[in-house]
Amino acid sequence: MSLLLCVDYDGTLTPIVAHPSRARLSARTKQLLKRLASLPGVRVALVSGRALRDVRRLVGLRGLCYVGNHGLELQGAGLRYVHPIAQTSRSFMKRLAAQLRTALQLIRGAEVEDKGLTVSLHWRRVPRSASRAFHRLVGQYLAPHRRKGVIRITQGKRVIEVRPPVAWDKGRIIAWILGQMAGQARWTSPFVIYLGDDRTDEDAFRLVNRRRGLSVFVGRSNHRTAARHRLQTPLEAAHWLSRVVAWRTHTPIR
Repeated sequence: MSLLLCVDYDGTLTPIVAHPSRARLSARTKQLLKRLASLPGVRVALVSGRALRDVRRLVGLRGLCYVGNHGLELQGAGLRYVHPIAQTSRSFMKRLAAQLRTALQLIRGAEVEDKGLTVSLHWRRVPRSASRAFHRLVGQYLAPHRRKGVIRITQGKRVIEVRPPVAWDKGRIIAWILGQMAGQARWTSPFVIYLGDDRTDEDAFRLVNRRRGLSVFVGRSNHRTAARHRLQTPLEAAHWLSRVVAWRTHTPIR
């Protein structure tokens, strides 16, 4: 039986940190991903909300399928994809990011991240006393664009995601990957596993559940999730990945 193993990055493989640039893979987790990607009949997909170039740089392994911007772009393992509508929105998103930086420049700790196809508004470092002003300004600025139907807004862990107005998500990109694998003898009816930690992973959990795969939420949060299994921390997730290696290589679990 072949395996499609899909894992989120921030909060799943690495702990959530104050600044996204400091979220680094442990040497052990990186080695586990490398080992899994080298196994016959196993495809590993890193499915992240980060820009594709960012997650590729942080992980730095060959043979993986890298998915960026919540599924809007993908590259690796012989596959390539960019959502056509998102591609045409690049210049608009660039202008929007610049305008939001100006609008939020007086909010201490607010960070506007231009991810090419999307824009992320991070408020993890915004003081509690300024959070209401942050959300009010963001709401006022984005409301006209939302009414025009030129953006879609989603929420993550202390981040607001501004995306192109397309019905596309992590679940849909996994379905696309499975479609590309279909018809190839070595990928017949792959078993699908997905590990994630955030609201943006819920679409992927539901897709995996429909396929009778394994959906795993990583984190101590008690919020409702479609995932049918739970791990507490990225450290537990790494240990769990070592068990997947043992399963695929028929070696004893230590």
